[in-house]
Amino acid sequence: MEPRRHLPFRILGPLEVNAADGSSVPIPQPKKRRLLSLLLLARGRWTGTEQIRAVLWDADPPPSAIGNIKTYVSDLRQVLPAGETAGLSRIQGRAGAYRLNAAATEVDVWLFEDLARRGQDARWGGDDSRAIGLLGDALAVWRGEPYEELPEEVVHAEAARLCELRAVVHEDLADALLDRGQYDRVLPMLRALTLEYPLRERVWGQYLVAASCSGHRADALAAYRTAYHLLSRELGVEPSVELRRIHAQVLAGEPAAAAAPRPGRTAVGRSAGAGRSAGAGREEGS
Repeated sequence: MEPRRHLPFRILGPLEVNAADGSSVPIPQPKKRRLLSLLLLARGRWTGTEQIRAVLWDADPPPSAIGNIKTYVSDLRQVLPAGETAGLSRIQGRAGAYRLNAAATEVDVWLFEDLARRGQDARWGGDDSRAIGLLGDALAVWRGEPYEELPEEVVHAEAARLCELRAVVHEDLADALLDRGQYDRVLPMLRALTLEYPLRERVWGQYLVAASCSGHRADALAAYRTAYHLLSRELGVEPSVELRRIHAQVLAGEPAAAAAPRPGRTAVGRSAGAGRSAGAGREEGS
């Protein structure tokens, strides 16, 4: 497990801003919280004031919206912790747009993706012990739904991408634990994952392996029946060849094993702009 890092910005759950000493920076006003969340969503790219106005006031912005945005930005600049780039405001401005000056190490979303990538690289290289630590650290970054302050239609695509990556990280961690024979440790996690992701066949296969190898053969067979009914009712399909193979092994009393390959290096994708500082260039406007 890596040392706990100071993160000025946490957005994988309710928005949190933290000072250098770890204390919380209160931002109670909803409009300011939504503005900061939108700038975090942009990942260092410029966000136009027209987009900001639409997100902050939905379909009914007041005539003073642009002036209000300038006031919100000014107020946020006064309270946000200083960035890593000396001489640059935490929120940069130019004519008609703003962006957040944040490094990859300062935002929990970027930290999650970095830990996930490194964990999958460790799996790829056969170092399951290191992979378990890194993938566990990546999952520990999450506190709730990503970008909770923003409207669903604004954040849907990015939230869906992050949630899918989180599910894959769970599965990769389970595979690493199964490869090391840590069945009793992984079984409770997989039991919870079958409830969270009831249509992910990889999770069901992992659960069958963990349950049967830890002496819970009846639970494994019952889990397969549950998966079969869920897949047929919700998707109109039968279990995959891989899941049926694991089930046959459990039925025959043979040692069950998932045949999932080690993750590819492209399993963790990054949005444009992720993992880099947004501090290049001076402010051009207010």
